[in-house]
Amino acid sequence: MNDRFPDPALRFAGAVSAAAEVDLGRELSLGTTVVGSPRREGSTLAVAYPLGDRTVIWCAPTLAPRLSTLNRPDAVTGDEFLAAAESLGASFVGRGHLRVLTGEPASLSRHGYDVIELDRDEPADRGLLAAFTAGCSEDDLDEAELDLHELDPAIVVLVDETGSIASYASGRPWALDADFDDIAVLTHPDHRGRRLGAAVVAEFARRRQRSGRLLLYNHNVENHGSERVAQTVGFEVMNTVVAVGFD
Repeated sequence: MNDRFPDPALRFAGAVSAAAEVDLGRELSLGTTVVGSPRREGSTLAVAYPLGDRTVIWCAPTLAPRLSTLNRPDAVTGDEFLAAAESLGASFVGRGHLRVLTGEPASLSRHGYDVIELDRDEPADRGLLAAFTAGCSEDDLDEAELDLHELDPAIVVLVDETGSIASYASGRPWALDADFDDIAVLTHPDHRGRRLGAAVVAEFARRRQRSGRLLLYNHNVENHGSERVAQTVGFEVMNTVVAVGFD
């Protein structure tokens, strides 16, 4: 499917380890490593990435000393990290699945909707997006990280018979590996219940794979709607992260 990166799963695991090594300034050891990253400066969160024989715990540099007892030769599980962090005064924030598309996306019905690729710099396309966002709630827009002032570089939409956007998918370079598109999806309230989210993500993924891109989809474990989208399209869970917060 992708001659440049034939194994997205290996590429994903390598990306997490490589990013940790950049922050550490050294090779990542086996076991559990707390990584104080300048990119997380000011954050009160700590996030564990279990990777088999390695577990990376990312946090702001100021939090690293507080979590230093978690540096150990064995790789802690997400549950073990949560228990240890809570004993240090942290509170549970959530769990998230990070998924990668390891094959071609599923072929899904678009229910008569047309597929269009939008250009974020084209005024007419921005107008379509403005009309779309006007009909969505702030919570929906926040979850999809859809901001008209900071649009993602790649956007694919499904439009109805009037030419209005019914469902939206976009991708931005993943923070840990810019060759992955980190996907967002949002369906207009008037068009929900028709599996358009999965359809637009599948169309987005198909087009981006042709351009040599890798595809990443992440969601909160409790977001069952996003989980259905990911499973329907064919995304596989690569990692389940656990996040905690400190006062």
